[in-house]
Amino acid sequence: MIMKKAIIAKHITKKYKLYQGNKERLLDLVTPKSYGEAFYALTDVNFEAEKGDIIGFVGINGSGKSTLSNIIAGIVPETSGSVKLNGEASLIAVSAGLKNDLTGRDNIELKCLMLGFNKAEIKELEPAIIEFSELGQFIDQPVKSYSSGMKSRLGFAISVNVDPNILIIDEALSVGDKAFAEKSLNKMKEFKSQGKTMIFVSHSIKQMKEFCEKILWLEFGKVKEYGAVEDVLPKYEAFLKRWKQMTKKERELYRDGAFDDQPVIEEDLSIDYENKYTEKVESRLGRINSEEEVYIFSRPNNANDKKAAKRYKHYVYYIKRKAVYNNELFYLLSELPSAENGVIGWIEAANVKSFKNTVIDQDPKTFYLTGDGMAFNRPWGAKKNCIYKDLSPFRDWQFKVDRTETVGKATWYHGKLDDEQVWVRRKFVKE
Repeated sequence: MIMKKAIIAKHITKKYKLYQGNKERLLDLVTPKSYGEAFYALTDVNFEAEKGDIIGFVGINGSGKSTLSNIIAGIVPETSGSVKLNGEASLIAVSAGLKNDLTGRDNIELKCLMLGFNKAEIKELEPAIIEFSELGQFIDQPVKSYSSGMKSRLGFAISVNVDPNILIIDEALSVGDKAFAEKSLNKMKEFKSQGKTMIFVSHSIKQMKEFCEKILWLEFGKVKEYGAVEDVLPKYEAFLKRWKQMTKKERELYRDGAFDDQPVIEEDLSIDYENKYTEKVESRLGRINSEEEVYIFSRPNNANDKKAAKRYKHYVYYIKRKAVYNNELFYLLSELPSAENGVIGWIEAANVKSFKNTVIDQDPKTFYLTGDGMAFNRPWGAKKNCIYKDLSPFRDWQFKVDRTETVGKATWYHGKLDDEQVWVRRKFVKE
């Protein structure tokens, strides 16, 4: 039976485990205990694309657009669900599939070999790819020396010249010069006239209106709406307008509401109605902020089992549970992003200063350090959490980011710096 659909995605869920370093990752592999914190980038995503469909993926940062694109392209495996494709898919994204230590020419050969071309076919394709990329003499330089725009041009040139059945463009036109973006858009229009199936990921509403026929709106990893451009895009534009006007607190409440029916790790909620004791999952960062003598308890309703909190001051901890006992709010403090491992104990919330710990996205990014500021072992770190008090020796160092979080009003980037896993504030990095 010939498959008439170009893409059939059923119940796609993608779960990541977030670790606080390589040690925790290794322990999770070799020990029976569960380490790390579960994060659902996608939850039960369903959609179908007909041959020749031009579909735009929209959603705010962290909605799962790039994760879904990578799953469809076969770069990232889904945790559960299935994706069926009618033909070969090619992903165009900034530096997608490029090896930094190889030259541009070597990357052309490597990527084409991975796509099933032989050396003779690659030799025939190479001149057209190089010409389209407009890289000139830089084609024989290592890709690690390229700007983000140059990487995007090379990736785009390779992908469009191998003539795929399904083309996935992930923000590839958001970098580089305007002339090349126009040239790339014209090439995509050419593919559109040939009846190829395309997925277009972009923050440009104008490009979506000009180019797409259908819109898949993702919100915090779930499908919000899927349908014709004229039906879905006006609703998304109205949402964006409201989102931009929301305060930080309003955005947190909106996000919490969106996750009401999400699968949550460690969801064993305990309720002791007799003692008016309830316990719920929480995700915050906090530090003890009291000059008085305060205590940490083994359970909120166990005043006999306690210890002085003095030694735990001046550090930032993860808050993984909240509980109400006799109308008092308690937080569960943990040294690790888990409510099972690294647990310190319960403390009255009145003695803790905290911020909601919100994951924005896990999309890889590359920045360069300005040399200012400090680096910490967790976002919103106290002085005792500081790993590098002076970043001036790392001025202009390449900083590869694997996770972005907002804490309070500050955005933090997580990455590796001189073999240390660190968090650096956004204002201390540059593109």
